[in-house]
Amino acid sequence: ETLASLKNTGVRLLFKANIHQKFAVIDQKIVWYGSINLLSYGSAQESIMRLESPNIAQELLKDLGKSNSA
Repeated sequence: ETLASLKNTGVRLLFKANIHQKFAVIDQKIVWYGSINLLSYGSAQESIMRLESPNIAQELLKDLGKSNSA
């Protein structure tokens, strides 16, 4: 239900097996990076870092593209 809502608003979701790394890139320049667990409903503690850097955003997207083609 949550994933469907995100997709319906235009969010592009990519999942890779065996990778626990989590990040979000917004508008090609804002990065949320950390133990983001958007679907977690428990009491687990999370940590996250917000960066505003087009360079870091592009590097993460580039690396994701490489891992998707492997």
